[in-house]
This record gives sequence, C-alpha cells and structure tokens, in this order.
Amino acid sequence: MTTGDSAGKRLHIVVPYRDRESHLRQFVPWVSAYFDRLVPRIDYRVTIVEQEAGLPFNRGALKNAGFLLGEERTDYTCLHDVDYLPVDADYSWADCPTPILWYGAEQRPVAPGRSDRTVTTNLESTMGGALLMPNAVMRQVDGYSNAFWGWGYEDFDFSLRIRARRIPTGRRKGRFQPLDHDNDGFTPDAAPSPISLVNRRVFQELWSTGKIPAGDGLSTLSFDVLDRRPCDGAVAQAQGRWEIVRVRFNHVPRPDQAAAAAAQGAS
Repeated sequence: MTTGDSAGKRLHIVVPYRDRESHLRQFVPWVSAYFDRLVPRIDYRVTIVEQEAGLPFNRGALKNAGFLLGEERTDYTCLHDVDYLPVDADYSWADCPTPILWYGAEQRPVAPGRSDRTVTTNLESTMGGALLMPNAVMRQVDGYSNAFWGWGYEDFDFSLRIRARRIPTGRRKGRFQPLDHDNDGFTPDAAPSPISLVNRRVFQELWSTGKIPAGDGLSTLSFDVLDRRPCDGAVAQAQGRWEIVRVRFNHVPRPDQAAAAAAQGAS
C-alpha cells in the first residue's frame, strides 16, 4: 500500500477538531485499522487537537498546535481533516509538501439534506484534506497563519507560504471516503458565507505587499493545554498511539471575524 521509504521515519497525524463527534467515532477505528493493515508498517501517532468552545474555529492554529505537540518525537506530519477516511492512500515518508487526497474530494455537498448544491475542489492545487509535511519544511514556512478564524483561506495562505519560497511539492492520488457535513464557507445556495468573505479580506491584506507575511505562525502561536486524554475507539494494537488534546488559544479574532462567525453560528 505504501510506495515511499518510511524506514526509521516517524509520522505524526494531526487532526484539527471541534464538535464533530459522529465523524470522530468513524475516523478513529477506520484509520487505526487502516494503519494496522499497512505493509510495510509506518511508525505513527495521532493527536486530535480539540479547540475549546467559545471562539470561532481556527483550523490553522490548531494544526500549528498539534505540530508543536509532536514535533520533537516525529520526523514528518500529516495535517489531516476528520472528514476524510483513507481507502487507498500513501502515508509513507515524503521529503517535500505532498497532498495525498484526490479521489473522494472532487465534489462535496454544501448542505446535505437541505440543498443539492455542491462545491468543486481544484485537485491539482489543493493543499487541504490530508497533507504530508516534513517537519523541517513545516518549520521553514513557519507553519500556518493563526489569523483565520471561522471558515476558510488558511490552506490558500499555507500554499502561498510554500510556493513563495520556491519549495518543491509533490502529489499522491489517494482514494478517500468523505464524510458529508454542512460547509461553513457557503450558504445553502452555494454563495460565499459571511465569514468566508471576511477571511478573504484577511488573506488579501496579508499578501497585499507582495512579500511573504512574517511574524504569524508557529513562531508566534501561544496556547494552553487544558487537558489530555486517550482517544477511544482505536483497534487494540493501536492503543497508546491516539490522544485527544484540548487547547485554548491566547489570541482572539478580529471584530469582523467574530461578528461574521456569530451571525452564521460558526463559533
């Protein structure tokens, strides 16, 4: 199932998470069983990084926090959304940023059961879903921006952080089973949501000078660990590899982000 050489390389899977319990109940047994079947084996661990309630969801900052929690014990990281289950995907060592999500992400519903509209993903350029990152390269780009609260644009920003530094990228066409959910980036008629419009402005402001934004990422993230607990549901052989870490960020959204997220219930 794997094609890269992972001998001696330790993988850390980081899953940003909040209020997706039904997805997590499917993700944990599925992924732990998937890795248990891999030949050759991959030495892996998983951190579910859970954001406390209160502020809008900050997916980029959660990925940064998860990376920092496992950086010293691993060699490369997979930034992995909880709503994609691997069917045939290659998680082995990658020496450059390498998305592995392809089949299963082509079109996703905007509001399952309430709308027949869908969103199409540009599979040639997306850095979302499931992305392998050597830890050294994650440090080189200073991780994700911490500025995107609510839905959207942290992956676009991260992609630019990589490309602006002329870092080579790869791509593996993995097959995944998606788990449907409401998309906070769009209204049921597939128009951009209020928070996505605000975050688009944040993105444009960050890159308005034409230079790589500095002082926003791994180097500036401040967070507190509120609690850590084992993650239930993993196959017996994977017990001890899975952990849920609940965190609180020590920075807050812009007023326009907070207002937009509150207006659509995205907090």
